[in-house]
Amino acid sequence: MLSTPNHRVSRASLLLLGTLASSAWGCAHLPKTGVEATGEPLNVDFRTETHTYQTQAKVGEVVNRDSAGRVVGTSEVYENRVGSYDIQRWQVFQGETTIDDQDFFRIGGDLDTAKEIAASRQSGMTMNRVGIGMMIGGGALAIAGYALGQALATTDANGTVTTPGWAWPAASIGMVSVSVGGILTFIGLAKVKREHPVEDPQRANAVAKKYNKTLGGGAAAAEEEEPKPKKKKKKKKPVEEEDEE
Repeated sequence: MLSTPNHRVSRASLLLLGTLASSAWGCAHLPKTGVEATGEPLNVDFRTETHTYQTQAKVGEVVNRDSAGRVVGTSEVYENRVGSYDIQRWQVFQGETTIDDQDFFRIGGDLDTAKEIAASRQSGMTMNRVGIGMMIGGGALAIAGYALGQALATTDANGTVTTPGWAWPAASIGMVSVSVGGILTFIGLAKVKREHPVEDPQRANAVAKKYNKTLGGGAAAAEEEEPKPKKKKKKKKPVEEEDEE
């Protein structure tokens, strides 16, 4: 009678260990930011990566006939073909050093975008931490339902085993909590680790151009337009008064 509860407890322990391992692996951390302006220009590097893949394309059909020449079926002929697609990637720099997008927009003076990136990452952190909590709490509840349900089970004179009514519902709720928590954990992790929280390279390029014009005491950008020469006003000729006769 004791072997079954022990077997259940060992399976529950494996569930807890798996949950803890998943939560530890999926724990998000904010990227390191706080790079100061060095006086070097900001740059946006654009590059296009071409990826290839193999696919099968139908190139024809073969008609199958029997010994009497009657058509008994057809078979399709395929051949391997190589396809390709392009992915545009971009990266931001200060001078020749790669920096985080949040620092890039902050240094470039676009504080609204920098705050937008920080808020997106913080929301990802919140989702990640809530998800981890749900995974751990749900795992513990599932283990309690399985283990205590078996430990507190009773057997009547007919050999029927009865477990507490709360055991299996508790275990089921725990498993649902683990599943939902796992989804939140990894969605939050993806938000925090996303390379470009604001996927707008044109905005970044505009910020870089505007910022670079202010470098060097504003020499490049503060090119003053030459004052246009003022037009001389033409003097009106006085009207000669006619001599009175």
